[in-house]
Amino acid sequence: MKQLRSWWLLTIMLLAATAGLVACGGGGGSSSSSSTGGTTTGSVAILVTDAPSDDFAAIEVTVTAVSLIDDEETLVEVWSSDTGKTIDLLSLETESELFTLATGVPVGWYDKIRLTIDGVELVDELGDRTAVNLPASGKIDLNPRGRFYVSADETLSVQLDIDANKSIHLVNANHYVLRPVVFVDILTAADAGRLVRLPGTVLSVDTANNQFVLQEIGMSSQVDGDETEESGVLVSLGDSGVIFGPEGLPMTLADLAPETAVVAVGFFAEGADDAEPQFDAVVVEVGDYVKVRGALTAVPGADGTTLSLLSDDDVPTEVSLNEATAFYDCFGELISRNDLIVGQRVAVDAVVVGDDLMAALVISCPDDTDSLSGTLGDVAEASLLISGDSEQCAEEADTVTYYLLGEDTLTETERAVLQVGDSVLLFGTSPEVEGDCFVYSKLFILE
Repeated sequence: MKQLRSWWLLTIMLLAATAGLVACGGGGGSSSSSSTGGTTTGSVAILVTDAPSDDFAAIEVTVTAVSLIDDEETLVEVWSSDTGKTIDLLSLETESELFTLATGVPVGWYDKIRLTIDGVELVDELGDRTAVNLPASGKIDLNPRGRFYVSADETLSVQLDIDANKSIHLVNANHYVLRPVVFVDILTAADAGRLVRLPGTVLSVDTANNQFVLQEIGMSSQVDGDETEESGVLVSLGDSGVIFGPEGLPMTLADLAPETAVVAVGFFAEGADDAEPQFDAVVVEVGDYVKVRGALTAVPGADGTTLSLLSDDDVPTEVSLNEATAFYDCFGELISRNDLIVGQRVAVDAVVVGDDLMAALVISCPDDTDSLSGTLGDVAEASLLISGDSEQCAEEADTVTYYLLGEDTLTETERAVLQVGDSVLLFGTSPEVEGDCFVYSKLFILE
């Protein structure tokens, strides 16, 4: 099997309904059921992200609909398009971008999330495209660990981690199939997920409260029956958010004028109860910032003002750091410049000023996870034997999860169900010494 060291994440943020959001309507035309609480509605923000791949230049996924499903199998379609929206997953390797912000979502309990996918194409370095075979219906039902609730007065975030590395399988020469591997997590203030990238135009500025209203660009949608007028996103800088200007230096909020095009990077706020969805920004970029990706060749240390990397285009690149430059990892955790390691993959938001690249944000990514696939040749108490081109023993990591992977389903299971002859796919760490075992943290039984 060809290794696809890539995964993509679709995050659904279920934002609070407030007094500024109107009812969905009551009667036969309503898209809610008895379990969705009648007339109160909320908002849904859909974001996508990905991780790097050395195998393809692009992985393009076309989504035509996203729906929530309650316990009576009632569908609430939060976004749809006849032509679909195509996302290059590999352009989103370090953070999320807003896919759509839907209003009018009925408050209540939901059990599933349904994605409708029209196509997946793999694009190589020469531009040649290979279509991936989809499940027959193109519909993928995602089951979180327990129900989730869309509330009228708080923000709920549901993170759908769709892993292309584990989902796209090579069955023979240039013939790939999609067996979706999707992990569903309810995000909290303690785990807000990845950084979100939110481009738009400034509508108004409130210096007294260190915040501004952003009109996101072309990303809004409405559930059928919703009459909510489109509004902006309230962006808060809090105590630590920084605005970087066109020259790569921090600027004040007072200098940010309405109608200015910006990109805010941060997290949707949990528990927000304003009429406008709230976004907590860690960085706001004003000007022509670009993203430079590559592997670190020199790190700044605790107090350094530069870092060096070999870009994805194999160009040695030096980046200047400001005292206010923000540092995060791929999982949305705050780090320091002293945490960077030579060889680590990074993505840098920077602006060209003369001969210099001035950085506003640096995001570092951990090394890729190794994989092992084959047939179970033996299931012993302490290890497994995987038979493929050769035989390899495999041992559990400290924390392990087992899954049954069907054509369009993913179900968590236990080690006890393993049987000799099962086709399996393992992810973990390859042995450095010949004869040692592969150490796995996730194992998938291919049904």
